[in-house]
Amino acid sequence: MDLIHREGLARVGKFSTQHGTISTPTIMPVINPNIRTISIEEMKKMGMEAIITNSYIIRRNDDLRTHAIEKGLHDLMGFNGPIMTDSGTFQSYVYGDIEYGNTEIVDFQEKIGSDISTILDIFSVPEDTHERAEAAVNETYRRMNEISGERKTILAGPIQGSIYNDLREKSAKLMSGTGAGYLPIGGVVPLLEQYRYGKLCEIIINSKLNASFDKPIHLFGGGHPMFMGMAVLLGVDIFDSASYVKYARDGRLLFQEGTRDLKEIMEFPMWSPIYGKYTAKELKESPLEERTRVLAHHNLFTIFMELREIRERIYEQTLWQYVEEKSRAHPALFAAFRNILKYREKLEPFFELYRKPPLYYFDESSQLNPYFVRLQKFISDNPRFNCEKNYVPEGVWQPSRLSGMFITEQYEKSSLPYFINWMGIHVPVELEEAYPVEQVIDTDHYMESGPCDTPEIPASRSKRVRDFDLEKIRTLCDFQFGCGTGKQVFPDKSEIIKSKATGRIRTVSLNGKFLATMRAHDGFLGLNIEGGNRLLQTVKYPANRVVVNEDSAEYNARGYNVFRKFVIDFDPHIIPLNDVLVVDSDDNLLAVGRAMLSGIEMATYRGGMVVSVNHHTRER
Repeated sequence: MDLIHREGLARVGKFSTQHGTISTPTIMPVINPNIRTISIEEMKKMGMEAIITNSYIIRRNDDLRTHAIEKGLHDLMGFNGPIMTDSGTFQSYVYGDIEYGNTEIVDFQEKIGSDISTILDIFSVPEDTHERAEAAVNETYRRMNEISGERKTILAGPIQGSIYNDLREKSAKLMSGTGAGYLPIGGVVPLLEQYRYGKLCEIIINSKLNASFDKPIHLFGGGHPMFMGMAVLLGVDIFDSASYVKYARDGRLLFQEGTRDLKEIMEFPMWSPIYGKYTAKELKESPLEERTRVLAHHNLFTIFMELREIRERIYEQTLWQYVEEKSRAHPALFAAFRNILKYREKLEPFFELYRKPPLYYFDESSQLNPYFVRLQKFISDNPRFNCEKNYVPEGVWQPSRLSGMFITEQYEKSSLPYFINWMGIHVPVELEEAYPVEQVIDTDHYMESGPCDTPEIPASRSKRVRDFDLEKIRTLCDFQFGCGTGKQVFPDKSEIIKSKATGRIRTVSLNGKFLATMRAHDGFLGLNIEGGNRLLQTVKYPANRVVVNEDSAEYNARGYNVFRKFVIDFDPHIIPLNDVLVVDSDDNLLAVGRAMLSGIEMATYRGGMVVSVNHHTRER
């Protein structure tokens, strides 16, 4: 799985198969080989890159089986792109035991040329006891391991465990350690049908965080557009669904925010492929077969339209905001979003140091956003801010106005920690320009502040006891690289250069050598080589480091990016887009750059770029 772009656990990526590459996030429409409601060409026009069909149905039908064996699955389906096959697990659950065993059905899938073949796992349902669900997890794991030898097909190893979080965690870890190159989350269709999205979010989170990050996560049956954004936010890459046809047969239309009955529709929206071709009255009176075909086309179009929106949101890094907005569309979605917030501390390490867009503050629930969590964790972990005496000015703070209000006259004559009232929490004044403190949009809190109180300064104290600009740089360093690093990397004699146009800090030097720049768009520090060396001498191994082998060291020292296959060690606490030190096995600094992955993800990714190098120690 190659990562192209990200927002937290959500990712735009590419997954390679024998018959082409799948761009994610996407959906594989379920196609019954006996029934073709929408043609392959029509699906391609909507954005379809891969399909899924059932190998059990093909095998038990003489004509289909003969065609697939003699000419191949792709010829049978009339599609030359990636095809995934299911094994008959759901049929086994519905009808009882099927006539084929696990190894036999996997061999058949490979024989007919399936790109992704699914083992015959044990389907768990929400009503299963913990004991029964655990037995299903163990048996599914055993069946995965009995598929031996090298195979041309990619094996899909389903993550089971019913509604039990500990079993989903166990199953994800077990399957990640097998030969499975593809990880579907199974047994969730009953939850989807019952709108139990809160429990489904828990299942996805516990599966994703314990699975190998370099393998695609597939949500079996999760193809309703109202939930897809939430699922992608939590790390789902690929969906499949027959809902576009099933809903059509029942006279129901999928919309991005829910489902509507054709009987209650008066007009079709302009974006729908139905618009201008049928009136609602005409479609209601049309023959069942025609009506099903037309509604199926609308439904699948809606799904792909939602996926395009989701991908664009990831590129913009506004998917969290989109999901938060959309959660108000249905009580079940809102309950699910609140459930996601319960896992905010587990999700926070995967979110980037900063984002391109501002943070949207809606209400108190926004205070549980991963960026709020990161700020509050920094404050609570830093002893400098946990003292009995501190100062919080009255009124509501507005970005970029704080320095002019009281800093130069009051802050520099006091040794107290200064905080600002920001979105319902107290934030150190030194972080006034750092993301998301300045980069926030809110109606109630984002306003002009009235006159602020000033702390009582002893009459005898007329000289400065600290420099606000230097303390700002040091606090940012502490936030990015660990408490206590600021004073070591930026000593008292550091020289700070400000922009003449804006008055903001631009560069920091020491003895004529650049240490760092302060970026305008996010308010964070970008280290130069000299600053990187000072940080290297300050923090213990492997903090803030990505260690590369000898084959890569020379290239990285000359400014080439770092790729995962050359990494031999790393700091597990790295967060994406923060600066990291690229070092060799002797801990010599080679380069400084931005991390593309979190430290947690680096543990399981096997390929792709890990660090985008900004500054390097040698000439190219």
